[in-house]
Amino acid sequence: MEKQILCSTGTIVGRANGFDHRLIIKYKDEIEADGFELMMLKAFYGRLPEIAEELNRADVPIRTIHFEKDITALLGLGDEEDRREGLRLFADNVDMGRAVGAKKAVFHLWDGRFSAEQVESGILLLETLYEICEKRGVELLVEGVPCKTSPYALVCEIAEKYLSSRFTFDTRHSDFMGETDTFFESPLWQNRIGHIHVSDYSGETAEGMWGVTRPILHPGEGLIDFEKFFTAAARCACDTVTLESPVMFPDGTHDILKLNRTLSLLKKNL
Repeated sequence: MEKQILCSTGTIVGRANGFDHRLIIKYKDEIEADGFELMMLKAFYGRLPEIAEELNRADVPIRTIHFEKDITALLGLGDEEDRREGLRLFADNVDMGRAVGAKKAVFHLWDGRFSAEQVESGILLLETLYEICEKRGVELLVEGVPCKTSPYALVCEIAEKYLSSRFTFDTRHSDFMGETDTFFESPLWQNRIGHIHVSDYSGETAEGMWGVTRPILHPGEGLIDFEKFFTAAARCACDTVTLESPVMFPDGTHDILKLNRTLSLLKKNL
């Protein structure tokens, strides 16, 4: 199946440039993607309607949204007040996705750094999270991020309980967990993977943060066997793939040429 090749806004928007969402508008016509995945950032809170309006006015084609990652800890590790706040922020993220036209939402239901305490709480809330998304017309795609047990086993558990559920596969995370072949050979691979994230890595993790694979590299710069991935992706029915590899320099500027070279590689092979 031919796939839409998307570009994560996280490739160009980050701390180095003050989390400036206007850069998405600035570069939207220079970036040779079929659309964008909006990376939700804590810096956006308090301005979501304004940001959505600006992106819509500029006709930025946003196909998917990646929910803000710290919601995960509130839902899975916090007390009752934290969980209420986590659910409020989750709903805000879903509303943002709907406002900008995203049909799919990527979400970290657990966090590898805390998963032993967190996974069970997250799964208990999953029915509520699906309901929030369904009411707003956004498909929730739990991402198989690293955990202290097995992301694949958790995906299977959710898939068995929620028969219409689909998931996000991430090249970097699955390689770190040693489960890439497990996913590729799984009966879930063809029809239950709804979205794919692409990036590479060197095998390192951020200091003191197990499972947070940094730095994020472009395909071919790290350890991942992308020939195997491209072959397997042809058997996967998902129709969207997002490049997550950043092109930001420390001064906040960008290498758009490099970004487009990688997008071209994905288009050629997918």
